[in-house]
Amino acid sequence: MQTFADIFEASDYKSVMVTGGDMYSGYVIAREMLKEKHKHFKHVCVGYYEENRFVKLLKKDGAEVIQLCVDDANKIVEVYRKADVVIVVPPVNERRWGASSVAYVLAAKEAGVKGLVLCSKINAKDMRDMDFLAPLCEMEEAFDRVKDSMDAASLVRCSLHIDMMWLFRHQIASEKKICLSVDPHAKFAPMAMMDGARGLCNMLLDPKHKPGTYELTGPEKLNFKDIAHQMSSAVDKKIEYKQVKHEEVYEYLKKRGEISKNEIEFMCHMLKAVSKEIIDKRTEDLKKLLGEEPMSVKHFLKKSADEFKPKDGE
Repeated sequence: MQTFADIFEASDYKSVMVTGGDMYSGYVIAREMLKEKHKHFKHVCVGYYEENRFVKLLKKDGAEVIQLCVDDANKIVEVYRKADVVIVVPPVNERRWGASSVAYVLAAKEAGVKGLVLCSKINAKDMRDMDFLAPLCEMEEAFDRVKDSMDAASLVRCSLHIDMMWLFRHQIASEKKICLSVDPHAKFAPMAMMDGARGLCNMLLDPKHKPGTYELTGPEKLNFKDIAHQMSSAVDKKIEYKQVKHEEVYEYLKKRGEISKNEIEFMCHMLKAVSKEIIDKRTEDLKKLLGEEPMSVKHFLKKSADEFKPKDGE
């Protein structure tokens, strides 16, 4: 099997396609690819379901944005045919998020794509019985069916990203609490999404990184009590962790209105997976892709501290 770098080296078109550009993870990955435009890529294409601020920002930065939907599998195939490598970010935003989402993976084979990357979650195979997360398992199974038809194929599983704390910034600033539906003793190894995107980009461009399965995590395992303690240090205020019901987290995020209902449901189920210690793994894969230690939670929170402090008038 070739490396992804070999594919781009041999191509005149040098095109990378990222799906899920209307979601935070897809946006961060696409933005990282855009940094390499004109240097390593001639074309950075981004698929999205609904136009939002992420899509508009990517378009402004030079991405070719294309609306895609699982209901139109033929269009997905048509768009993929223009890409050397496709990075599939699971289409959680779509109305029909579910078993049909495998279309985004299967289309790569039909389109004759040379390189395929599927983004998933740590231990997705153990999430089959968790309603909203089950499609991840099905997409991984679809990946296994088509990967041998590619010149290069990688499955990239990620831990929960610490960036998700931004969604609770108002609660932290006003109530001095982190209220989530997670067992306070359950540990996982949170990563910064920016690190994950940089690692993925390095996997595509550096020939020393071979295609295969990568499990990306942060450098240390923590629980949310630990994170609250580190948040306290970052904002110079005592922040407590409080375990609440799943429904309370859902209603809080719904009221804030910053992400779609599907994304809220996905987030709540990922928090359940943390509680069940399904994503408790810590690996060195991200460090190897980055060539340096990934960003720690402490560093991330210190860097983002102003986001979690009360603003004037609040």
